[in-house]
Amino acid sequence: MVSSSKSHPISFRIPDLWAHCPYPAIKHPNADIIVTASNHWIEDNCRVVTPALRRSIWGGLSGQLAAFCYNHCSDERLRIVCDFMIVLFLLDDLSDDLVTQDTEILADVTMNAMNFPEFYRPTHTKGKEQPDMEPDSSKLTRDYWSRMAAGAGPEVQARIIENVELYLVAVHQQAQDRASSNIPSLNAYIEHRRLSSGCKPLFDIMEYSLDIQLPAHIVDHPLMITMKNCVNDFVALSNDIFSYNVEQARGDTHNIIAVMMKNYDLDLQSAIDRIGDICIKAINDYRQARAQFPSYGPEIDAQLSLFFHGLQSWMSGNLEWSFETPRYLGPQRHEIRRHRWVTLMQTSRPSTNAA
Repeated sequence: MVSSSKSHPISFRIPDLWAHCPYPAIKHPNADIIVTASNHWIEDNCRVVTPALRRSIWGGLSGQLAAFCYNHCSDERLRIVCDFMIVLFLLDDLSDDLVTQDTEILADVTMNAMNFPEFYRPTHTKGKEQPDMEPDSSKLTRDYWSRMAAGAGPEVQARIIENVELYLVAVHQQAQDRASSNIPSLNAYIEHRRLSSGCKPLFDIMEYSLDIQLPAHIVDHPLMITMKNCVNDFVALSNDIFSYNVEQARGDTHNIIAVMMKNYDLDLQSAIDRIGDICIKAINDYRQARAQFPSYGPEIDAQLSLFFHGLQSWMSGNLEWSFETPRYLGPQRHEIRRHRWVTLMQTSRPSTNAA
């Protein structure tokens, strides 16, 4: 199979990231039962369940991603993580179809629910008015966050809230970039992608899932920050590769492939190969930082071992899940995994991607 010309490619090949990821993909043993319960929870708590929403809930398999990445936690905690994960995916899907003002309202409603989970408190500040009837996104957030906060330490709670807000700000910026067809520099994109990926709060939730609270000096340790950034980059940028086909088909340029093609005048396959190299470097940098991480005594080291296992499960689990869900690669995903070739879909509207 060939990728045709630089200006009119017909396909591309996914880099062999599996060969460079030494961590096994492990799924929680009770995943299917827990994920099914989570899916029913969100259906039962939405006022209107459209066919598109039902496809997103049952076809997106977001709970299965949680089962791969949080495979060492209790059934009860995995259930709440699944609820968080599916709401995060639905917020992401909603933001893809919203204009910038709507994403700001969505962010305000969500943060309001996390800060005041006891009951719905719509704000009526000029320019930030919220609806009198509670949106589903608020109701769902108050529900899962009340349960999660009951079992999370105060510092973990604070980090989750802070990083969910940063995620929503990044989603709003993403909507602005999409509306203006803005393609940023590579460094600016990577910094933004670390926020828009949602990985920051999801890594904080790792502590909740394991029923631990790492001391602040460990959370803020330069090697810990490096390790989290490496995992974030691997997950987010490999996701950009897997999701590129559906995104280019709808003209969405919020993807590192579009960024690389524009800023470095690369053809599609060259851009993807270079991104693959960035992902491989992220794994190697993670392993180096992990080897250098200091010891803090048996009790803390045992917690860190569980936490690092969780970070590693994010890399291997996201790879595995990306070919389990039809979200990005459709019904051909299993075949694509074997040969790694992806045939480009026809664009639904003119794309602003530059070759």
